[in-house]
Amino acid sequence: MTVKQLREKLAGLDDKMPVVVYWEDRDDQRFFEIDDISPTKGTPKRLKSGKPGFTFDRSGPATWCFIMISPDE
Repeated sequence: MTVKQLREKLAGLDDKMPVVVYWEDRDDQRFFEIDDISPTKGTPKRLKSGKPGFTFDRSGPATWCFIMISPDE
């Protein structure tokens, strides 16, 4: 998802509505509060599973927007 796509999805929502990260893992549900959002430089990569990965490096060729979260536990 790009920043533009995220903005579009949030555009019509009430400004006072809380935003949390929801993760469903098999029979477990987890909720996380958002601590910060910031651009970070590094190198994108693919993990063996095919999922996206990222190596943090100030001299990397890409800038991704990271959302930092706090575990609910």
